[in-house]
Parts: sequence; structure tokens; C-alpha cells
Amino acid sequence: MKELSDSHIEKIISYLEKGKPLPEHYKDALISDLNKLKHSLLFDTKKEYELIYADKEREEDILADTMAVPLQKVKTFLNGKNGNDWTNMLIFGDNLQVLKTLLQMKEKGKLKNADGTPGVRLIYIDPPFATRQEFRGSQDQKAYQDKIAGARFLEFLRKRLVFLRELLGEDGSIYVHLDWHMGHYIKTIIDEIFGQEKFKNEVVVSRIKKSDKNIQRFNTATDMILFYTKSNNDFTFNPIGHKTLTKEYWHALDAPGQGEPRIFFGKKLAPPPNRHWMWDQQKID
Repeated sequence: MKELSDSHIEKIISYLEKGKPLPEHYKDALISDLNKLKHSLLFDTKKEYELIYADKEREEDILADTMAVPLQKVKTFLNGKNGNDWTNMLIFGDNLQVLKTLLQMKEKGKLKNADGTPGVRLIYIDPPFATRQEFRGSQDQKAYQDKIAGARFLEFLRKRLVFLRELLGEDGSIYVHLDWHMGHYIKTIIDEIFGQEKFKNEVVVSRIKKSDKNIQRFNTATDMILFYTKSNNDFTFNPIGHKTLTKEYWHALDAPGQGEPRIFFGKKLAPPPNRHWMWDQQKID
């Protein structure tokens, strides 16, 4: 028996429902068909490779099933000044649903550039880093949570990247800011969504140079910004001159330990719990 017909499949189901062993000729045909299916799943795809993980959805389902939400106007500033009807928007809400709304606006011709071309030319995102931490302000007030991790984090960000690709104009670019926690996974996912050939650069962000004496590894001194474009060649890129680049880097103001409050811009601020301000008042000033 080379392949299974509908009648053969019905007989196999009947054997299984009755708890009877399958005849050898059915076993051979079933294994043959399963191997063909496996080969099809592995090789009948447009992607050379992809990252597989739990609960990964099809792009088509993400775009179709995400609910749009109406944007409610609260305040406007300088709207229509000097005859320009462009309005920047600061939007409050679930960004996945907002992205669906913005995509609908693009499809209706309501999201466009000053020259009339549809979509967005530049996107920069600074998502959570999957640190599994809760961050608090200088007065120990709740700031934000970064608790989503693992496969949930990958799909959380992938859904948004699918919409961001659709929102980009044909000459658009996207910059994605990440760190060592999940950046290597997300790089693979963005390759899937945009195409590996659309990857232009990994921008290395220098942070802090000094190592903590209490850690048992090398200090994590960099973040990454992944730069992708919508098309291969037709995109906007403004070169940066050497004089624009600096040797500055990000540096935390606090470190482990206990310390006194300091004055920042006329306001007295205590360090976060179990931290101290690294600089004296003169250097802060």
C-alpha cells in the first residue's frame, strides 16, 4: 500500500477506536504518509529558517484577529498652525490595538507623510527587555513592570513587529532597541518578518564601563539597536558625520549601598531603596 485513501483512513480510525492493533500494511502506509507530511512542513516554506516556540500564531491571524480601538481626542496643540494640517499624536492605550487602528488609518489614506505617500518613514521602539523585574521610581513608587519573558515575550513583541512592518512606508526604516536578555532571539524573529536581506546594522550602544566588584562575570556594558528597512534599496538614510559622534555613554547615577538624598534641578530626591547616589552634590550640579 503506497498511500492512504479515505476508506483506509476510516478503517484505521475504526481500529483505533476499538483498541485493536493496526495490521502491518496499514502501519507502513501511515508511517509513509507521516514522513511525507513532515518533509512538507520542513521544506515547503518560503523561509529558509524560523524560530519555533509555544503558541506562535500565523501572521494572517495576528493581523485579522487583533481588535482596533477608536482614538479619542483629549487635547490638541498648535493644530493647523501656518496652514499645516499635520498633527502629532501621543496615544494612550494597548499599543497592539492602537497599531491595528493606525493600520486601518493607513489603508484609508489617513496615515501619510507630508508628501502624500502612505505609511510611516521612521519607527523607533524601546520595548521591555524580558528582565523579569518590576521597576520603581526614586520615591519607591511603582514605575513599570517587565515581567513577560520566554515564549510569551517573543510572541508579545512579534505581534507588534508584524503590525509595524505593515505600517512602514515603502521607503521606511525601523530601529529596535534591545539588550542581552532576548536580543539574539528577536534578531531571528525580525529576520523572519522583514527578511534577512533587510537587516542593515546592529548599532552597539555603549553604557557603563566600570565593573561591579561583586559580580562573577564580565560587566554587561552594551545594548543593541537593530536597524531594518522595508525595502532593499529604496529607503531614507541620513549619514552621520564624524563631528556628530561623541565618546559619551549612558551611566547610572545610583549604585548598590546606602546614601543620602541629593538635589536635582532644585528638587531633593532620595536614591532608590538599597542604593546610593554615586556622585557628590558638586558633580551633580
